[in-house]
Amino acid sequence: MAKTHEGTLRAAGRKFAIVASRFNDFIGDKLVDGALEAIRRSGGNEDEVEIFRCPGALEIPGLLRKVVDTGRFDAVVCVGVVIRGATPHFDLVVGQALSGVGQIAAAGQVAIGCGILACETIEQAIERAGTKAGNRGTDAALAAIEMADLYATFAAPAASRRR
Repeated sequence: MAKTHEGTLRAAGRKFAIVASRFNDFIGDKLVDGALEAIRRSGGNEDEVEIFRCPGALEIPGLLRKVVDTGRFDAVVCVGVVIRGATPHFDLVVGQALSGVGQIAAAGQVAIGCGILACETIEQAIERAGTKAGNRGTDAALAAIEMADLYATFAAPAASRRR
């Protein structure tokens, strides 16, 4: 029978960072609140969370890279809000932001949860920040918590072999 590996929602004893864009922060702040609540509900300590703010979603990958490179965090949650306007700027910003976060997440150095909203309207963004559609900041934090727990299973055997 195949052995299955998966993480649990165990945040206790782990350090988290939240990288959040300030653009559309009236919605983004709700995503940050959702992420913090998920960490608390999963046994994490808010004193072990640091929040890093950047101007907009396009700056998230660069700041994320700096945060990951510190080596201080078990997981990072990225949140931001991009709402379509009348120009193709939306597609460029969303594509670059998500691609950058994805590249850093794929490196597997630190667990990453991505809650960058790409919405057609303000109403859609509001729904995804805690009304009828749930809170995508919460969802991103839960993914990061689970992945941090899963990543920790790789570290344990290697550490015991070094002794």
